[in-house]
Amino acid sequence: MTAVAHVVEQTKTSSKPASFWVDALFVPGVILALIVYLSSVSDFFLSSGNLNNLLNQMVLLMLVATGATFVILARELDLSIGAGVALTSVLSASTMAATGSVIAGLLAGLACGLTLGLINGLLVTKLEVPAFVATLGMAVILRGVALSRTDGGIVTGLPSGFTTLATGEFLGLSAITWLMIITVGSLVYVQRQTSFGYRVLAVGGNPEAARLAGISVTRIKILCFMISGLTIALGGLALMTRTQSGQPNGAAALELYAVAAIVMGGTSLFGGRGSVTRTISGVLLIVILQNGLDLYGVGYDQQQIVIGLVFIGAATVDFVRRKLDSRAARRRVRSTLKQARSAKRVAK
Repeated sequence: MTAVAHVVEQTKTSSKPASFWVDALFVPGVILALIVYLSSVSDFFLSSGNLNNLLNQMVLLMLVATGATFVILARELDLSIGAGVALTSVLSASTMAATGSVIAGLLAGLACGLTLGLINGLLVTKLEVPAFVATLGMAVILRGVALSRTDGGIVTGLPSGFTTLATGEFLGLSAITWLMIITVGSLVYVQRQTSFGYRVLAVGGNPEAARLAGISVTRIKILCFMISGLTIALGGLALMTRTQSGQPNGAAALELYAVAAIVMGGTSLFGGRGSVTRTISGVLLIVILQNGLDLYGVGYDQQQIVIGLVFIGAATVDFVRRKLDSRAARRRVRSTLKQARSAKRVAK
């Protein structure tokens, strides 16, 4: 643990006080400003009905984005998220419809997601296929399998037990919302409070240093892809809950929204810096923005333009942070050289 912690500390040397507010507080500040603005112009925004709608809207994206955060922290990428969600929803729905068993359908979906994560991890680590290529190719395959199994149609005929489970509530929140809360809470704990979380940061920050510290880089990356696969399976369940069917065409472009939420939250695409909690803030920003645009009656096509601009704008925060860090580093170097010259003059 000491060696791992030492490697992680090495990966954090770029975090300087001069850029802290940009790095950690920008997105929460934007979220707060959005909430204040939307609540002031719309009486409906903070109503219980709209808040419940916000929770339901964020479930799918929150699940897959927090799981994919581990992959990006390990300096990899998963572009199979949307197609994986679609296929797991189809397999789960098909199994439930064929057997009448909710449990069998849920197990089929979980097995599909974990298998997907394992295959992605093996392709990237054992065969050394670049993650972009491996997961993009896998996405094409999965979407094709989902469409071929259903002939392009949706899967219906789910047992009544699933409908009861999907529409059930506890303390005013739906079952799928509780699933999101429990899953995300568990991922936050794993990433921040366990040795595995430290190892993920170490691998993403400096794979060679992590290897020299005794960390199995291959094993860590495979496990990260499997975590993403698990949340993909849960995302398929969330999609089924929302539509009461298996959707081979569902979750289109979901992986792009997930990556955008991760990066907007402050996690670096280059690995080793970020957290699941920051991804949560990125998801909140996207969902609140979409909800606000809906309240204003903005059309879907215009919404995509606005959201795309916000993606780009928020992603530039990392550029600003790196510029501030670079300036701080130059100041430290100049200060060190100045001290060295002064010491040399004194010695003479």
